[in-house]
Amino acid sequence: MNKKELGVVLTPPKTAEYIVSRLGNVSGNQKVLDPCVGPGIFIKALLKSGVDKAQIFCHDINSDYKATIEDLGVRFRAIDNLLSLNSESYNEYDFIVGNPPYLNKASNYVRSNRVELKKLYGNINAHETYSMFIVNSIWRLKEGGKLGFITSDSFLSLSTHTKLRNFILKNCLINEILLAPKDLFSNQNVSTSPAILILTKCSNEQLRNQNNIYVVPRIKSEEDYKNPKKVLNIQQKNYHKLPFNIFFIDVENEVIDFFDSAPRLEDFMKGYIGMHTHDNRKYVAAIEGTRLASIFRRRNEKIKDYNLKYKIIESEHLDSGNWKPYLKRGGSEQYYRPISEALDWSEAATKVYDIPNNVPFEKEGIVISGVSTRLAARYMPEGCYWDSNKAMGFITRNSSASVEFLLGLLNSSLYNYFAKGIINNTNSIQLTGVHALPFIEPDPSFMAEIEAQVHNIIKNKMLNPDYNYVKEQKLIDNLVFNYFVKYHNFPLSLKKKLDKQYSVY
Repeated sequence: MNKKELGVVLTPPKTAEYIVSRLGNVSGNQKVLDPCVGPGIFIKALLKSGVDKAQIFCHDINSDYKATIEDLGVRFRAIDNLLSLNSESYNEYDFIVGNPPYLNKASNYVRSNRVELKKLYGNINAHETYSMFIVNSIWRLKEGGKLGFITSDSFLSLSTHTKLRNFILKNCLINEILLAPKDLFSNQNVSTSPAILILTKCSNEQLRNQNNIYVVPRIKSEEDYKNPKKVLNIQQKNYHKLPFNIFFIDVENEVIDFFDSAPRLEDFMKGYIGMHTHDNRKYVAAIEGTRLASIFRRRNEKIKDYNLKYKIIESEHLDSGNWKPYLKRGGSEQYYRPISEALDWSEAATKVYDIPNNVPFEKEGIVISGVSTRLAARYMPEGCYWDSNKAMGFITRNSSASVEFLLGLLNSSLYNYFAKGIINNTNSIQLTGVHALPFIEPDPSFMAEIEAQVHNIIKNKMLNPDYNYVKEQKLIDNLVFNYFVKYHNFPLSLKKKLDKQYSVY
């Protein structure tokens, strides 16, 4: 395999030197391992810091690095570090340092070694190599041994890494999490946001819970490593308080306590994965008069074969029973969007579809975008079906919170912060992430105030899809925030963050 296929990304020397400096002193009888050494950037940093050559050990799957590394005077083994575990591999090293390759389940390496990787790492994560390297390295460390890695920051919050975070919390003191410059690897055409992780292997649960983590929010340049503008100290036990044991960076203590103590949204609003047509081009049509119909019409002008043209139907067909309203698009639009797609509901078509059992299609509810830069919830009228990809359907479970109130709450800047600033800071959100949002049963007057604003937004967006609802949204944001200040002691200082980063205006 070439370097790209092996996920090789070279670490800038300043970053390698900083990570090495965070490991502490390496005494004369201690052993240091770089499990994915590459051209030896971390080895040069170790030697520069005064570590003796005899203490340094290097592994890499690519034997081409052998001469380069041995020229530095250290030991090199051409092995697959992830698959070379044996009884002697555990508890062997005092320090492990490096930049593990980032390869996902679609890579040739993971696909070729899927069975063996699953046997070793399936209980934690057998999809991405950097997460496997973290687990592998913790196994290889002695009690009290330290790990220093730079990796993708996706392990901090994605629900797919919940087991990895649990593994770290049960086996290590987290000494440091530093969000490195976003453009650190941009000259190598790598867009992954990097994080520096420093761990100490520790079997004492009490020590782990009492541990204070040195946390540095995203810095702008390597010059900020030693003197960051902002430093946080987070007690490790607090990482057990958020859903999925998220390794949060900058979250207020009052918000953490609320997540820890409040009921989950799933108790009040249940979400469902939708259906598959297996051929949207064949079975999904645009509804005349919508923007999608205009797009389809322009596309059809370029298609000569009638059988390949995109379908467009009149809205009256929805009343015939032969077509159903269909929700399949994500996006950041909130509160209301005209239904633009229809689902062929002929007997021949429905035989092809995968329609999950026990999903309450056609009920009034809320649709939430699975792919969006912000939490985007919209009204879902009766009669709708939804796709399994970018739109998720939610139905209220009891009368304690109305659909309109839930729309206002979910589209508020505070809940956008909960969803996109804490649970998942990527452009996607999963069903489990929405279910895990904390919830409060509103008092009647608070719910009525929110409902009134949402009702006005929906009414006006039905008349004009481009209706500017900033005035109502500001009022909703203030109502929600003030309610949480009054009943849950949220700090007033949080409002500045919400207005700057999580509002729509």
